[in-house]
Amino acid sequence: HYFNRLTQLLHDRMSVCSSVTRTRLTVPDKRRMLLLVQQLHSVGCLQGFKHFSLYLRSEEELLITINNYSSDKSYGVDTREEGDDIDALERLNVVNFDPVLNDREHPPSSPCNQAIQYENTDTTTYLLGCYNRYLRPYVWVRTGHDRLVERCGMIGRIDRDSPINLNCMMRYNVDDTITIWDILGELLLLTVEPTPKNPFEVDHTWIDNLSSSQQVLCTAGLLNSFQALLSQNSIWADDEVLEDVKHLSLRHAHNLSCVDNSHV
Repeated sequence: HYFNRLTQLLHDRMSVCSSVTRTRLTVPDKRRMLLLVQQLHSVGCLQGFKHFSLYLRSEEELLITINNYSSDKSYGVDTREEGDDIDALERLNVVNFDPVLNDREHPPSSPCNQAIQYENTDTTTYLLGCYNRYLRPYVWVRTGHDRLVERCGMIGRIDRDSPINLNCMMRYNVDDTITIWDILGELLLLTVEPTPKNPFEVDHTWIDNLSSSQQVLCTAGLLNSFQALLSQNSIWADDEVLEDVKHLSLRHAHNLSCVDNSHV
C-alpha cells in the first residue's frame, strides 16, 4: 500500500511539473500570436495599396486580394537579381506539419468555393488565419489556385484545401521577428507579374479620388504602419517605401490643413 501511494505521489508530482513546463512553453507562443493578431487588425484596416487590397473578415481572418499583373511596366523583375523571381516561385509548397504539433488538431481545410462565389482571372485571393488555437498563422488560396499552381510548376502536387507554406512560415517557429508584412510580401512576390520593386507601393491616384477627410484617415493609417515597418529594419523597408512615406506625409499635412480650414 505504501509503495502504491508513493508511486501515485511521484506520478502526480511529475504531472504537475509537466503541466508547468507546457505552460512555460505555450505562454510565449500565445503572447506572440496576440501580437500577430494585433498586427492583423491594424494592417487589415488599411486601404490605398496599388497591388492588393485587404478585407478584415473576422478577428482572426484577413482576406488578401492581389492583382495578378502589374499595370506599371516600367519596373519589375529586371531590377532584381536574375534568380530572385525563380526563388520566389519556389516558396509555394504544401504545408508539412511540425511533428511537435502532432498532439494538436490540424488546421481546418479551407475549400475555395466556400470563400468566394466567383473567380476573377485578374486577381488571386488568399485567406490569412491567425487562430489562437493553433499558435501560428496559416494561409490558404481562395481564388486563382490553378494559375498559381501553374505559375509555380507544381501542377497536381497541391491540394486545394491545404494551407500553403512560405519561407516566413517555415521560419516562424525559430524566428520571432516574423510579421504580417513578411507574409504579405512573400504572397505578393508569388502572385504579381512582373515582380514589383515595391510590393507595398501606394496607389496615390486612388487616394486622389477620396475626399479631404477620407484622405486624412487613409494616409494616417498608412503612415502609422509604414513607420512601424521602417522602425523594425524589415527587409521590406526599402527606399521605395521611404519615398512613399515622404509623399504621404506631405499629402497628410496638406489635407489636414484643408479639413481644419473647412471647419473654421
